[in-house]
Amino acid sequence: MKVYIASLRKSIVLLIAAMMTAAGASAQEFRFTAQVNTNVIAQDEYLHIQFTLINPTNLSDFKPPAFKGFEIVQGPSITDGMSNDNGRVTTYRAYSYTLAALQPGNFTFQGAIARVDGKTVRSNPVSVEVTRAGQQRLPQQQQQQPQQAFPQRRIPGESQPGVLRNGEDAKEQLKKNVFVRVDVDKTNVYEGEQITATYKLYTRLPTNSSVTKVPAFKGFSAKDMEIPNPPRPTEEMVNGVPFNVFVIRKTLLFPLQSGELELDPAEVDNQVHFVKVGQRKRAATNDPFGRDALDDFFADDPFFGQTEYEVVPYRIQSPVVKVQVKPLPAEGRPASFNGAVGQFSLNASLDKNQLSTDDALSLKVAITGRGNVNLLNAPPLSIPPAFEKYDPTVTDNIEKNSNPLSGSRTFQYALMPQQKGDYKLPPVEFSYFDPAAKAYKTLQSEPFEVHVIQGKELKKEKADFSGQTDLAGIRTGGASWSKQRPFFFGKPLFWILFLLPLLAIAGVAYYRRRENYINNNAALLRHRHANKVALKRLELAARYLKEGKDKAFYEETSRALWGYLGHKLRIPMAEMSKQRVDEKLTKLHLSESAKEQLFALADRCEQALYAPGDSVALRQGAYQEAVEVITNIENEIKGRA
Repeated sequence: MKVYIASLRKSIVLLIAAMMTAAGASAQEFRFTAQVNTNVIAQDEYLHIQFTLINPTNLSDFKPPAFKGFEIVQGPSITDGMSNDNGRVTTYRAYSYTLAALQPGNFTFQGAIARVDGKTVRSNPVSVEVTRAGQQRLPQQQQQQPQQAFPQRRIPGESQPGVLRNGEDAKEQLKKNVFVRVDVDKTNVYEGEQITATYKLYTRLPTNSSVTKVPAFKGFSAKDMEIPNPPRPTEEMVNGVPFNVFVIRKTLLFPLQSGELELDPAEVDNQVHFVKVGQRKRAATNDPFGRDALDDFFADDPFFGQTEYEVVPYRIQSPVVKVQVKPLPAEGRPASFNGAVGQFSLNASLDKNQLSTDDALSLKVAITGRGNVNLLNAPPLSIPPAFEKYDPTVTDNIEKNSNPLSGSRTFQYALMPQQKGDYKLPPVEFSYFDPAAKAYKTLQSEPFEVHVIQGKELKKEKADFSGQTDLAGIRTGGASWSKQRPFFFGKPLFWILFLLPLLAIAGVAYYRRRENYINNNAALLRHRHANKVALKRLELAARYLKEGKDKAFYEETSRALWGYLGHKLRIPMAEMSKQRVDEKLTKLHLSESAKEQLFALADRCEQALYAPGDSVALRQGAYQEAVEVITNIENEIKGRA
């Protein structure tokens, strides 16, 4: 009998091992499904449809079916998730839509189409019945049960996560085995110095997870790094216990203000799969093979008891991380410093050094290095009055996924000579703060010599009456001249012609004085043209809006908004912060409603950069609001000037 029991136990164990192997293999199979929240809805209700790709490999394209008879209210909302079974990862991507029915009737959505691993695949079709508004709905059809992750097999003598026995609390296992952490490479930095923040999900339980809230990073300029999609787990030891770790976000942060700043928490929703194990029920029997004895033999093995699966929702947040940001030192700050922090090099060049007054000169200034490359401002230039300078075009070349952020920003100026001659353009000077050396450094190019010849189009010289001193000859004869008043003398036309030279001299003097004042006050010129610059940047945002590039749209809108405020309020980018802007606007007596609208729009753009997926209507509203905010501020400031 003992030999028989031992043989039977070995056979059962081998059978279960084979079943678990088959289950693990099936978890890696690819599936493409379509589901709706209900198959019968009223015309005044919304339909939610989701297309799910399980274990997609090299997913390169997705195309939903034509929703005939329906209008898309929202979507697509894209969700990536995963489940972990003892190191075996099952991933999925879901595309969700919210639809509104246009008319009653019976409709069938053909399968969605995707391209996976170079092959075209199609999901199952879905049928929906739409009744008239106000009619009673039919009972909802039973929905397909969601896929459950396979539990980890217990090793005898080892406590197994994911298995709930009688009397055990799921919350205790959740706290110990699923959590989110934030790794920050440094927490004490200077303004503009890079910080790398990595958000990680740690788990020992089978779970489907999705990020539902991302941090806003207030007070920082942020640039997200690309992470593998689907995410690939690594293993880390936490207090001697191995965890599967998934990087859910990695971001390069550049603080825009000094003081204590906080990294807001990330929020992750988990659907954790547990195996509930109960005692095996015994039935009275006179089994000659001793089944009661066999039950006793396997009583401690949970997989021979009564088991059922349970999915427990579990929402977790990462801890808040505080960063101390030191202001850049005022001592030794060069006049040419405008907010660059890192290590950089400078290269300035002219496309030609000989030209005519009909031609234009191109001055290219390239700043290359590591640091806040994406925040660099144009270096100040000292251009002779004989040249007309235009605003530079800016080109970025950022290395993909570089950490620290590396690349170059190029400023290209167009210079128009106004008169011939030999000129010497002063060297281009660029200063930055090196946090490693804790000191400012200044780079300088060589000066440029330019020879300008007269072009074919002659420029008219302005009239100058300052040397006009000749008077008409005096008549010596004709006594009648002294006795009779000529017809022209003393008439209004006489006095107009008499005063005309004096008025011309005064006009020329005023014009020259005004030109000299504007040339010597570039900051004033930028101040007066701040509104034009902002609206020009918003034109680029409008193009991104039309092309459907939501992230680029919000980046350009935010850049236009803060660039306008920097120029209008004369705040250097290195000192730009909401507090500084609020202080300046308060001194200008800007209304509280205008300030609230400004900061609300800024927060909205900032949050949209890290949680994309807004509808076209919301982005259109953000664009109109940006135009309105800038216009209102401009009108109020001018009205109080």
